[in-house]
Amino acid sequence: MHASLSQGVGYGVITGLGAFFAIVMNLVTLLQNRFSKSKVGGADEFTAASRNVPLALMIVSIVSTWCWSLTLLQSATESYSYGVSGGYLYAVGGAIQVSVFSIVASKVKANANLVTTFPEAGYLRFGTLGHLTYLWCGLCCNTIVSSVILLGGSAVFNALTGMNSYAALYLLPLMCAIYVYFGGLRATFISDAAHTFPLLIFLIIFTFVIYCGGSSKIGSPGKMWELLSEVAHHDPVGSNYHGSFLTFRSKDGGIFLFITIITGFGIVVLDQAYWSRAIASQSLKTSKAYFIGACCWFVIPWSMGLVLGLGARAASLMPGFPSLNTEEVTAGLSAVAGASFLLGKAGSVMILLMVFLSVTSAFSGELIATSTLLSYDVYKKYLKKDATPQQVLLASKMSVFLWAVFAGGISCVFQRIGISMGWLYNFYGCATSSGVFPVALTFTWSKLNKWGAISGCLSGMAIALAVWLGTCKAIMGEINVDNLSDRWVSFAGNATALFSGGIISIVVSLIWPQEFDWNDIRNKSILTAETEKLTFERESGDVTEIEEHYLPSSDDKQEFKSPSKPGESFSSNSSKNRQGSGNDILKEEEREEYRDLENSDSLENLEIIDVPREENIPLTKLNRQFKVFSGLALAFAFAVSVCIPVPQIASPYVYSKGFFTFVVVANIIWMFITFSVCVIWPLFESGKFIYHLINRSKDKEPIVFETSGSRSDSGIGPDQVE
Repeated sequence: MHASLSQGVGYGVITGLGAFFAIVMNLVTLLQNRFSKSKVGGADEFTAASRNVPLALMIVSIVSTWCWSLTLLQSATESYSYGVSGGYLYAVGGAIQVSVFSIVASKVKANANLVTTFPEAGYLRFGTLGHLTYLWCGLCCNTIVSSVILLGGSAVFNALTGMNSYAALYLLPLMCAIYVYFGGLRATFISDAAHTFPLLIFLIIFTFVIYCGGSSKIGSPGKMWELLSEVAHHDPVGSNYHGSFLTFRSKDGGIFLFITIITGFGIVVLDQAYWSRAIASQSLKTSKAYFIGACCWFVIPWSMGLVLGLGARAASLMPGFPSLNTEEVTAGLSAVAGASFLLGKAGSVMILLMVFLSVTSAFSGELIATSTLLSYDVYKKYLKKDATPQQVLLASKMSVFLWAVFAGGISCVFQRIGISMGWLYNFYGCATSSGVFPVALTFTWSKLNKWGAISGCLSGMAIALAVWLGTCKAIMGEINVDNLSDRWVSFAGNATALFSGGIISIVVSLIWPQEFDWNDIRNKSILTAETEKLTFERESGDVTEIEEHYLPSSDDKQEFKSPSKPGESFSSNSSKNRQGSGNDILKEEEREEYRDLENSDSLENLEIIDVPREENIPLTKLNRQFKVFSGLALAFAFAVSVCIPVPQIASPYVYSKGFFTFVVVANIIWMFITFSVCVIWPLFESGKFIYHLINRSKDKEPIVFETSGSRSDSGIGPDQVE
């Protein structure tokens, strides 16, 4: 494919826009530190945004996190290859997992409210071996996800600008690392919103140009229908009914539906980026955010397939359309070719910016996710067990750059040996899906035992890889890179991973059920290990006067815990308070005394546990949230994966011109709903804060800003925001 833009444009977009976002995030961080209670100076704020992110910002962040370069490119590739069903079926696979994750997320807040990572929950339930197993699964998942994101982005920059692919593979992650370093997870949320706004605008422009008269080459749904019908006569799809691009009845499309559903579960459940967002959200908004986010995200890959995937296929017989070989199609360049051909240089620039925004937004989430794993689950747990929160924070920041370099390096290795974004898309379920059931059940099923969880993850992965290789040898006759990415070969490995991991973990646990008490994990964290250390030292008479004053006495150790953050009140840790009784307030003068101590030099060596104070939310509300969103997620999954596609796949039907027009109109309406939720709602939600910021910043007054939802909904009291 011939580059339509210069190399300077490619380097300029990556370095220029990357520097711009770094400056903006730094300014946001300065404003946040100056006028907000949530300072970017603690480990919990850096890695979990102090666990009080409002609803609209959570939704747009979830949408942005799932909008990889793969989302934009692979969905268009599927429609280019298989027709109208391709983008829709890709969207089904992704939306189901995110909506189902809303179920698990509600249980995180109810049963493990202070964990920061999912391997941390594995440690608290199953010990060191369980922790290492989950950590392995998490790092495998984040390695593959990071590579998929970067390979897709570098392929587009190389195709459109001629930029060196290896340079792009290193520059993209490093520019992301700069602004993530300054602001942490909260900056990533704000960056997600800033990235998603133009991405949706560009997608709307593409839609209106191609379907609403802006393009002389197509210009309407009727013209698109005619062109696709003509293409089917010259280059029919072998696995589709009558070779048509206007039918859901497709053998390859059906197998693709199963693959995308199965692989998506592993990428969502084992990706720490999703857990970080679930942990960072307000407790009673978590499941709602994931469910709404899934519904909003659905239209993006569907639109990419319907607009640029079909647009490229419809234009494929026109003079001047670039001839795409198999490698270019697998790399996701059909959408790029369609945008450049149908809209000229303007289309090239917009698709380049869309991919850049999707890459940097999604990869910034991966940076925070992996830095959290490396700092909490490696550094704090194994390298320096007595690390203070500030040392953990420093490790988190250093890990951002460490992962950026590692991800760039491993992506270069994949690029060199011929593994593309599309290849990894077909493969990643083999390496990740075995952990879906063990990890999800860790938060939702009390009978899951240690060996069921561990053997489900590791044995399931080993069995899946063996089946994947064996199926390749049996069907294709030879094991090589190209044959391993075959759809049927990938389906065998992916399905084996998901079901073997689930069967092993559940069967072993039913034979030897654990009978786990959720109170053993609730209100606990790896970072609370230092409190236990101080307790032991006090009992042996080896603590300082300062520590003794603020550490609970032996008589009260079941009633109080150490202050969650400097400046916050002590909170009750009794079983009754776990149910949300709210008996967590000491005398005001003691809190003032502690605040004075906070600013003194004598506090330097006192290691305070850097986790937020417990939210006073009854478990009954969290359990009700679990039931409500379990029903909604299952209903949504059934509707989009069964009610809509199955009748069309089963029936020998080719879209008429009128029905195709109806589908396009429905897509446009859904797109504007998503735009309202992801653009207008976050701006409205942040309006109060912006107003106070403008009017009070001159006097340097603290901003009194209550995040969306009442105190009873969010669990945020007046001592948590200024």
